[in-house]
Amino acid sequence: MQKIVWLILLFLSINAQGQQKKMTDVQLNTLISKAVTNYPAIKEMEEQMKAFPIKEGLAKSAYQPGISTDINYRYNDPVSEAQFGPNKVQFAPYNNYSATIGINQLIYDFGKTKVQLEKSNAEMNLFMANFDNTKNAIAYQVAGIYYTIIFVHQAMNVQQQQIDVLKENEKIINAKYLNGEALRYDVLSTQVKTSTATNKLTDLKMQLDKQFVLLEWLTGEKQKESFNYVYTEDQIKLITNIDNWQNTNENAILTQKKLALLAFEKKYASIQSRPSLIGNLSGGYRNGIQPNIETIRPISTIGVGLAIPINSTSRPKMQARLAQVSINTTKKSFTTIEAGIQKDINIVLADYHNLEEKTVTTNLLVNQAEQAFQLAQVRFKAGLITSAELLSSQSNVEEAKLQQVQLQYLMQLDKLESNKIIGTKLW
Repeated sequence: MQKIVWLILLFLSINAQGQQKKMTDVQLNTLISKAVTNYPAIKEMEEQMKAFPIKEGLAKSAYQPGISTDINYRYNDPVSEAQFGPNKVQFAPYNNYSATIGINQLIYDFGKTKVQLEKSNAEMNLFMANFDNTKNAIAYQVAGIYYTIIFVHQAMNVQQQQIDVLKENEKIINAKYLNGEALRYDVLSTQVKTSTATNKLTDLKMQLDKQFVLLEWLTGEKQKESFNYVYTEDQIKLITNIDNWQNTNENAILTQKKLALLAFEKKYASIQSRPSLIGNLSGGYRNGIQPNIETIRPISTIGVGLAIPINSTSRPKMQARLAQVSINTTKKSFTTIEAGIQKDINIVLADYHNLEEKTVTTNLLVNQAEQAFQLAQVRFKAGLITSAELLSSQSNVEEAKLQQVQLQYLMQLDKLESNKIIGTKLW
């Protein structure tokens, strides 16, 4: 059984590598691989997995003989005796000695041990499904943090560009002020705008640092110094239908494994009232055997017995009925799972399509804001508009570009969420 467990692990590892190749972002695949290997909860479950070979060994031990020994001394008084004429015959000694070793062997238990082994295997399958789902949940956590890092970094670039432009404008306004063409108010307004933009950049840097802390927590390694911020677009597709949900959704898979386990629990409970055919063999030494009751002699016994449960305290029939109720309830949960999946997918699709429409408008807005700012710079240098109008035009560019980055980020999260709902494997 231990070999089987590790073969399953090997298969999952190979299968995971195959699934990772479906994604185009090598860096994300590497991070996910490290997380599902190093995350403490995974290591904990790997330790728990070691219990299954032991459980199987315990179940199989029913097929092995039970050996026991018994060493005994007993003093009896009075003892049975009879008078035959002048002779007195004693049927048992006062001092009784015995030393025996016995072997009990299950010959046939009418399938009880076999079902117990099948039940143990079903428990392992349920555990492996949980293990698989835990890895996938961690993979999605890593992916979410990964995209957050990339898009926060993009927002930082936008913010830094605006700060650079503000500083250039500040130089121009300060020169105008020195020449008497601008007011001290114009200089201060520009400086306030630059400081505000710098504070926003600081906040973004803090958000980025937090994400790297989370990434280190999941992967077990520092990632900031070697991180590549290049975004590979459309590496994960939006899921629009749920046709195959029973074979991919983690709750559906767990429910199927639970049903299989419950079926064996019901079967195991229903066969507990079956008899067991047991053979026994014992041998040893004792005294008290006629005609010389004081002499210690070798003894042996061999026999076969049929153990038939009549009234078990475990109430097998009630246990079987209870298992059937659990089976019926679990089957009903498939309808709930499907409805939840459909609802969640519909919400994601509605949000994604809304973001698509906003993206078209925002892309146009970015283009218009940049053109307007370029014209504002020319008009400001010519003295045709005030510094406040110039700063307002620049703010429009900053807000439009940040909104553009945010929309891309939210659309990527929707793609990720749709795959998570249906149960796509990321590892």
